Parts: sequence; structure tokens; C-alpha cells
Amino acid sequence: MIIVEMPPYQPEPPPPRRRTLRTVLIVVGIVLVLCCAGAVAGGFFLFREVKQATDPAREATEEFVTDLESGDADAAYGRLCAGTRGRFTREAFLHGLSEQPRIQSHEIVGVNVSTVNGRVSATTTAELTFDTGFVDRHTFKLVKEDGQWKVCGQPF
Repeated sequence: MIIVEMPPYQPEPPPPRRRTLRTVLIVVGIVLVLCCAGAVAGGFFLFREVKQATDPAREATEEFVTDLESGDADAAYGRLCAGTRGRFTREAFLHGLSEQPRIQSHEIVGVNVSTVNGRVSATTTAELTFDTGFVDRHTFKLVKEDGQWKVCGQPF
């Protein structure tokens, strides 16, 4: 008879702890950071594009109103679109301005640029403060003519 000596029983070591929750939280954190970074970058580029689209219309309105404030009616008349200049002669424009209170200051409060059927137009809203103290919120309509923004419609 052969006696074989067996080593004492040793239970198997427990399997290593899985760190599933930790891994999931790390992955979710990375995804959130990437999403936030993408949203910030997207917002920055969207803001820049909107600014590039609206700044020229804002500047055209700013120049038109500044001409009216300074009393340079000829320069303001030159900033009108062809259609408006066709409806208002220079003399009629000057007469209309002479019957209005003088603009003392202004603030551009809104600009909207749109393209419909390939035609680009804009509306700019400004708060005009007159020498009488009255404040009027006026909307200027603008169109692009020969690459330049021009004030169209009722100018005052």
C-alpha cells in the first residue's frame, strides 16, 4: 500500500475585486468633459459667426444715425438704398429731417440678418434719444447693395 501525503486543503483565493463602478464613473467623467469642451468650442464659433454676420449691418446703422446726430444730412442721404432715394429726393429728405427733433444720442439694441431666396437683408433696432428728452425705439431696415449695407424704407 502506498500512502500519498496530500498537502493541507487551501481554499482558492477570492477573485480580484472588480472596479466596475470606478471605471464607469471615470468614463462618464471623461465623456462629460469632452461634451462640455465641445459645447464651449461650438458656442465660441457660433458667437463669432453671428458677430461676423451682424457687425456690418450694425456699423451701417451706427454710421447712418451718427450722421443724423452730427447734422450731416448729405452723408446720411448717401447711406440710403436706391429704392428709398427714389422715393425721397435729397430735398424731401432734408425737409423731413428738419421737421423731426434732433437725435442727441443712440444705442443699437438689436440686429437681425436674414437671407431669403438669396436676398440678404437686416433689421437693426436702436433707441434714439432726442433733444426733447423723448426716447424712441426705431427699427431700421437694411439691404445689401453692391456689397454695402444701405438703410431702406422709412428712414425717420
